[in-house]
Amino acid sequence: MSGGALDYFYAALDDHARDLGDKELDDLVKDLSELFRRREWYLSGDTGEGDWAEARYEFKKKWFTAMGREARIEKYLADIRDELLKSFGLSEEYCRNCAHFTPTKEYDGKYGKCSLTSGCLMHRSGTCPKYTAQQIAQNEKKDGRKEKGRV
Repeated sequence: MSGGALDYFYAALDDHARDLGDKELDDLVKDLSELFRRREWYLSGDTGEGDWAEARYEFKKKWFTAMGREARIEKYLADIRDELLKSFGLSEEYCRNCAHFTPTKEYDGKYGKCSLTSGCLMHRSGTCPKYTAQQIAQNEKKDGRKEKGRV
């Protein structure tokens, strides 16, 4: 087992990394626990001085510079944006044209492929408002068959 020089303090700190209820403070505690882990492993002889020096440098760069804070804020905003887009059905997992769920895994043959983007669950079922008669005709011409239950 690695470490031990600091009585595995990093593990206890890591266990409480999300207890502060503030995204930035939670991330600080998480990063601090990682810094303590790397210090403990260095003091225990499990890693070399270069690993400890790198850990110190990366931690200070992230937490003690204005650019580090700007980068964190940009990441937090991007995470919030992604969650909002997902909640509105506009993320990569959704058809951009109709906002219906689109499987991100390989097409399994059970879902109709979205003629506008890819794999939309709703286009072939006829419930998508963007799936127009013109698109149906284009698919029929491309597939060489008539779609059942369509106008």
